[in-house]
Amino acid sequence: MIIYAHNIKYPYLLVFDIEFDQTTLVQFCGLLFKRIGDGIYQLARSCNQYVALNKVSYPFQQYTGITKQFLQDNGTRLTDVVQVVLDEFLEDVDKSQMLIVSHGLKNDRKILLENKLNLMYDEKTLKDIDGYCTFCHAKTILKRNNNLKLDDLARECGFYLDGAHNAFHDAWATVAVFTWLQKLEGEK
Repeated sequence: MIIYAHNIKYPYLLVFDIEFDQTTLVQFCGLLFKRIGDGIYQLARSCNQYVALNKVSYPFQQYTGITKQFLQDNGTRLTDVVQVVLDEFLEDVDKSQMLIVSHGLKNDRKILLENKLNLMYDEKTLKDIDGYCTFCHAKTILKRNNNLKLDDLARECGFYLDGAHNAFHDAWATVAVFTWLQKLEGEK
């Protein structure tokens, strides 16, 4: 998969989404793109992990469709998810050379940090990892305060989001919204 991100110069783009129950991480999906040309990025690797939980709240289950049984069948321990993301998925990526993209970035980073998955700053250099919030940028670029949910924006940019509130599907929708917003910013 190759995408175009107008005026983006970072060697890596990490587009991610999470699902969480209150503050407990339930699902992490990351799509790591590597720059191969001027604004051109190729998918280098992806990661989709579920956390095995003994209990999920009724509102979470209704919102996402993810059940306790599904998580017990398909999930792993939180410590294993964190290890897979940091030590395998992002193992050789210089975080100072990466732009992190999410729809609701501030909250997503906070939830991840509470679950021992740090995407706020590089632990070696203590420098912040640059981020781009598609929600905040859409609000500014589109000059509006409504219809800013991910599925609204995805539909507006031509991406049909089947399976909203599943981090895998939402991460791909975030890719579509991000590249669309970059195009709109470039036209100004």
